[in-house]
Amino acid sequence: MPQPAVRRQRVRGAGIASPRGKPRAMTWKEAVDQFLATKESQNLSPATIENYAWHLGGPRARTFLTDHEVTSPRQLTAEVLRDLQRELLAAGVSPALAHAFHRVWKNFAGFCITNGYGADPAVLAVKAPKQPQVEPETFSEDEERRLFAVAVVPRDRLILDVLLRTGLRLEEVCTLTIDDVVVGPEGAYLRVRHGKGAKDRIVPMDTSRVRLSRRVQQYIRRDRPTETSSRVLFLSTRRNSRGEYEPLTSRGLQLMVRRLGKAAGVHAHPHKFRHTFATRSLAAGVDVMALQRVLGHTTLAMVARYVHYQKGDLIEAWKRRRD
Repeated sequence: MPQPAVRRQRVRGAGIASPRGKPRAMTWKEAVDQFLATKESQNLSPATIENYAWHLGGPRARTFLTDHEVTSPRQLTAEVLRDLQRELLAAGVSPALAHAFHRVWKNFAGFCITNGYGADPAVLAVKAPKQPQVEPETFSEDEERRLFAVAVVPRDRLILDVLLRTGLRLEEVCTLTIDDVVVGPEGAYLRVRHGKGAKDRIVPMDTSRVRLSRRVQQYIRRDRPTETSSRVLFLSTRRNSRGEYEPLTSRGLQLMVRRLGKAAGVHAHPHKFRHTFATRSLAAGVDVMALQRVLGHTTLAMVARYVHYQKGDLIEAWKRRRD
């Protein structure tokens, strides 16, 4: 009579059981897979999961792991993380990218320590590489006009409007549905479901001068394709094999913004709209705490980078000096 197959089970603190029941160290890839699965269960966005996967198993990570013969999270020490940072900077990557690797690898190390997969606790004390303080890139009013001038397709024009007047992230714009557009007696707003950090929030649409909600409703009634079973607000321009329009993907939105930027002669990317929204909101007197909630940031420190003088304000302030 054949013996039943031995079921492989994860053994907390001892890696993975082998067919004979003897624990073996978990490999780097196995630990990364467990880490990503945990992040998915926390409802993190696909873009965030893909970002984690690239930093832990992409070409740069694989080259480093091979060169340093790191095959298991047990070999992730403070010195290994410092070596990674030194090699990245020596290779000429931006301080921001080196900082991103530091953040993701330290997050991964904490996960491995908590789950008994290894990693030296001293990793958590390694300091991140310094990043230069760079003013967030924003659109000028002239650049904004040029972008809207080349956005002749109603869908594209409304996407620019939503990006510029709500500060939503790329992924959040692509996952908006018709049902997330709420117009009630208290005002009009967008309901952002499971934004970054798996947190829901509301984002007001209208100001005293601009009624974005009207533009959105008009688009739904008049311009949004009806040949679809999807409730997603923004759809692709191509039909699938069933003749239906499918939801616009993050990649599709990126390409659209790039195409419009090239046509307008403006350097444009989705996050630049978010920077512009935040900077203009503060300049208009929006409370920092309110802006934090609208942007979906977890700390005020993440909003603080937008609190800066515009060049014109700074020059005017110097002109008013008495000494």
